[in-house]
Amino acid sequence: MVIITGKICANVNWGNDGKVPENLKKYEVETVFGGDIMNFQTMDYFVAVAEERSFTRAAERLNVTQQTLSANIAHTEKELGTKLLDRSVPLTLTYAGEEFLKYARRFQATRRAMRQEFRDISGNERGRLRVGVTATRGHIIMPRSIAAFQKQHPLISIELHEGENDQLVEWLSGGQLDLVVATITGPAYDLVAHDLFLEKIVLVVAHDLLRELYGNDADAIVAKVEKTANLSPFAGLPFLTVGKRDVAGNLARQAFASAGINPHIKVMSRNSETLMALAVRGVGACFLPSELVASTFTKPQDAGLCVIELGKNMTYSVSVAWRKAEHVWSAITSFDEVLKEQLSEVTSEASV
Repeated sequence: MVIITGKICANVNWGNDGKVPENLKKYEVETVFGGDIMNFQTMDYFVAVAEERSFTRAAERLNVTQQTLSANIAHTEKELGTKLLDRSVPLTLTYAGEEFLKYARRFQATRRAMRQEFRDISGNERGRLRVGVTATRGHIIMPRSIAAFQKQHPLISIELHEGENDQLVEWLSGGQLDLVVATITGPAYDLVAHDLFLEKIVLVVAHDLLRELYGNDADAIVAKVEKTANLSPFAGLPFLTVGKRDVAGNLARQAFASAGINPHIKVMSRNSETLMALAVRGVGACFLPSELVASTFTKPQDAGLCVIELGKNMTYSVSVAWRKAEHVWSAITSFDEVLKEQLSEVTSEASV
């Protein structure tokens, strides 16, 4: 089987039983550049070096010697007639290296898709499903969803990746993930996505901090902010925020801009649970998903917290998404069904 300029060509002798023939179980996929041959191992080697930014770490990850790895990439550079890496410390990619990385990841995605399709054809329920989710949502929805999925598919392992929302979408588009639970904020022509649930961001702040800053006026100021959904009365309040690439962080910045305030950001972190713990200690006010607050505190006021609603502009849709393809691995659609079932059960339990 050969891939040339992205097209798969194969001579396959299918048996009468419809099973995948032996010659496909030990296939080799190759790509042709100027008459020389680079196999998928070359792509795996280069992606590892590009991601680790180190021959030593990449060699450990791939379980090969550093010399083997270095020689393979040097041979690839010779074939292509250009340098892919700047071998100074820290190691960086050249422009050609950045472009080659895109091709390498596409080849990896093609190989993975091919394996998945033939597993479905042969009824072989094995493999590794790479799922992306923010740390906040992972805490809320993933434990019960993964447990339910693996009861149905015990031979499929889950590789859970946590990251910022926009980062997860990039990883999915780049073939580094199979499925994500995320907010799709822009055009996503290469993805299949559907809404899963609505998420609401609230402002969480310690009562003690409010009283320290606003004294007896604290309750009235909170009521005004909730009524107007405008943060301007909190101009002097210290804030704790997540990164710019997460939805809660973007909504917080929009709220600051709408209120015309230049906030005092005391702490930035990718971990919402860390920010919540800091809020409990009175370090500042933070923007958090309401479900995270509800799952952590039965009664937030008993923990000394004030939870402030900021209106419909702080509500957004969370979707499940995967890449468009001629064949979608059955494990992906099955995990999607499990997610919907588990969220339906959570909703039913909450309404009782």
